[in-house]
Amino acid sequence: MSKCYICECEISPDNSYKEHIILNSIGGRLKSSSLICNRCAPHFDGIDAALGKQLNTIGLVLDIKRDRYKNPYTKAKIVSTGEEVSLISGGKIVPIKPTIDVRYDGDNAYLSVSTRDENQMREALNGLKRNHPWIDVQELISHAIKRQESIDSPIQYQLTFGGDEAFRAICKMATSFYIYKGGERNHISHLIPYIKYGELNNSVWYYYPENITNLNSENIEVLHTLFLVGNPNEKTLYAYIELFSTLKFIVLLSERYTGKEYQEFYSFDIIGQKIIDKVIDINLSRDEVLKVIQLQENKLQQIQNSLRCLFKTINNKQIYESLSKEVENVIENFFKDIPQDTVFTKEMSSELAVECTDKIAALLHEKGFFNQE
Repeated sequence: MSKCYICECEISPDNSYKEHIILNSIGGRLKSSSLICNRCAPHFDGIDAALGKQLNTIGLVLDIKRDRYKNPYTKAKIVSTGEEVSLISGGKIVPIKPTIDVRYDGDNAYLSVSTRDENQMREALNGLKRNHPWIDVQELISHAIKRQESIDSPIQYQLTFGGDEAFRAICKMATSFYIYKGGERNHISHLIPYIKYGELNNSVWYYYPENITNLNSENIEVLHTLFLVGNPNEKTLYAYIELFSTLKFIVLLSERYTGKEYQEFYSFDIIGQKIIDKVIDINLSRDEVLKVIQLQENKLQQIQNSLRCLFKTINNKQIYESLSKEVENVIENFFKDIPQDTVFTKEMSSELAVECTDKIAALLHEKGFFNQE
């Protein structure tokens, strides 16, 4: 029988709780019902929500998959006009407020409504119907046209990270992973008051090892990674954590560790939705771990560089997805009016290739692909 590593009660079907070791709100899939009971779990809602809120924008533009709920919209601004918009899944933008125009020309009425989705359109039309009873809401919705428009101007949005609550959530990831991998509670019990209540404890800080490179934008692979090291000879137990292959941390779980010597590893590709093998070459001495935690050196430059690589990867992902969709549309339109029994000739093949190439080149130019550094 498993025990809750927070309160040490026995976990049963009546009090079990499915704990996401890496938050579901940022695309985490690693979870267990043998870590925390349902009475203790609510104590961590605040810190988990704080971390999830800070990283929501990254999840939005990556269009990550979650077990439940959708990624909430976030505010953004079109730089050239200053117009505030909503950033939604996949990095798409939609208006925050509906645009409504009602015009009369004699006995004729003309209505134009632009909204971000069907729910907002229904709400806007129901509001209009109070003053314009002739409006047939369902009829108008059924004839509404979905469309996408390209915007030449850059989009500006705020991305912040850090603070006590976020670091406590990071620490909980490390302790949960340690217990999940068979670790003993007594080696991390001193961290529970910090995770639960925020009692003063220096255990988490940014760490950017030189031998671990940033994202490879050609492969479009973005990882959540947990790496655990126990070294009884140096009495250290620590974790290395990467979120979105970008935000990187060392978590000192114990500087009085006397357990077994081991390494545990987990890495999940949130785009490919698969667990992957990855070689992590981090073997820090006790002094090196303590230096990271105690000195808390400024890592702003490393964080900025990593974020720059991440958003270049995201941009390439969006370009590749757009290319795939456009090529599918070209092929579908090409064959739409051709009878099924038509022999596909070399000339037709060349014509289709030219159409696809022209579409790809135009899209790459529109997305600024040829202007990337």
